[in-house]
Amino acid sequence: MIHPAPRIGPFTPLTATLILIAVTLVLRIIGGAVVGWGTGEAYYLASARQFHLSYFDQPPLSLWVIWATIELTGSDALLAIRLPFILMFAVSTWLAYDIMAKLHSPLAGFFAALIVNACVLFSLSVGSWTQPDAPMLMFWLATVRVLISIFFGSGAKTPWRSWGLAGLFLGLTFLSKYHAVFLAAGTGLFLIFNSTQRRWMAHRAPWFALLIALAIFSPVLIWNAQNDWVSFGFQGGRAVETPTDLRWDGLIRMIWGQLLYMVPWLAIPALFVGAKALAAGPRGQFPTKTAPGAAALFAYIGWPPIILFTLVALWSDTQFHFHWQAPGYLMFFMLMGAWAANRDGRAVRTWLFGSALTTLAILTLLVSHAATGWARAVFPGDWEDPTALQLPWTELGQSLQMRGAFGQGNLFAMGTNWIDCGYIDTQIGGRLPFACLGSDIRNLEFNFDPASHIGWNAYIVEQTSNPDRVMERYGAMFETIEHLETLTITRNGHPELTGIQLFYAEGFVGED
Repeated sequence: MIHPAPRIGPFTPLTATLILIAVTLVLRIIGGAVVGWGTGEAYYLASARQFHLSYFDQPPLSLWVIWATIELTGSDALLAIRLPFILMFAVSTWLAYDIMAKLHSPLAGFFAALIVNACVLFSLSVGSWTQPDAPMLMFWLATVRVLISIFFGSGAKTPWRSWGLAGLFLGLTFLSKYHAVFLAAGTGLFLIFNSTQRRWMAHRAPWFALLIALAIFSPVLIWNAQNDWVSFGFQGGRAVETPTDLRWDGLIRMIWGQLLYMVPWLAIPALFVGAKALAAGPRGQFPTKTAPGAAALFAYIGWPPIILFTLVALWSDTQFHFHWQAPGYLMFFMLMGAWAANRDGRAVRTWLFGSALTTLAILTLLVSHAATGWARAVFPGDWEDPTALQLPWTELGQSLQMRGAFGQGNLFAMGTNWIDCGYIDTQIGGRLPFACLGSDIRNLEFNFDPASHIGWNAYIVEQTSNPDRVMERYGAMFETIEHLETLTITRNGHPELTGIQLFYAEGFVGED
């Protein structure tokens, strides 16, 4: 008896995946147009206004994309900057499908794509916003796609071309985010432990791939060499803090934080699948019908970032960086696609489609409230709203416009920390030279030369309840400094952010 191929309602898994990509693309474009810049996005936009070989926080690819978008379109509008990143995630969704369709079945590919989109972190932050994770995940998956062709498909027949392509995508992954080291290391572990693939270690093509990746990554090395290896020091310092006491509360927060970001009813099964993949061994077949050894490859790549960045919270202040483990969960989410396909039935589909609809409902509520503030009317009272961080500092831009700040000669705008500076920059929009001068300014240190602006006047902005502190701290940089006004950022008439202090300073004398 011939059993019909599984379908998603009236659609084949391939058609259903294309519909999923199209629908989520439209939804992300709508969300990307109505919700303002997040803290990181505004900061990346400010950093990317000037082209550098690399940057303080991250390798340069995502910021190069922002810079190129501004140069090519002449616009720094919200959706214009976000659109390339939204499109990148659409490609990532296709790659998740294609990888599992090749390793298992088209149904596994569709389930993998659905699970990735049902994850809140992937669907919102990575899929909709301007983050370095979008190009990183796209090229990460592209590298994995080539690797499975080499290890489990026809790619081994053309080793130089296949490994060269893998090196290209690995290099672009490194150029996106330092997480790429886990992709390279996990692949290396797979080659060491899988006896049928170990022969590649004696072949020159994989080493050629590493040389290609290194060449692509070389701008990061050059820039860091010119700047005292500051980026490596900053990122590495987060993981190697010398502990005085173990932070058990930090570990607990990191565990529940990553589960929350990944959605618990997806994350916990993903960890189970990841454990089963590791236990299956380097040549084992898990889930069944998957190419033998594929699960081990995914486990060797996926587990290290999850384990390392979870344990780091024991001795380092990881704050709210619950997304650091995301590439590891991505590998397990794809394996979950095959696991779910093997168990395909009403319960599995209810769980997966229910997860996707729940995420859609959650994000619809969040995005609509971030755009309109409707929850203030439903839940009145004085409560701190995290979506206020997505509000544009429109009142600041209006005040500067009213004061005739734009178009004056020998005048610059100034912020005093990387968070404020991002929001300020969205209102300056390149119309004035912009300085970020303070103790924690990160990328923005490299965008302004104080020596070339001696004698200039400046508008200074800082969010604080104590304007006198700003005058005391930065008064020595200028001949005179005057407090002009305190601005409040509102949404539909409700004050959301207070204490935006605006100053006018004359006669910049340089940093003290």
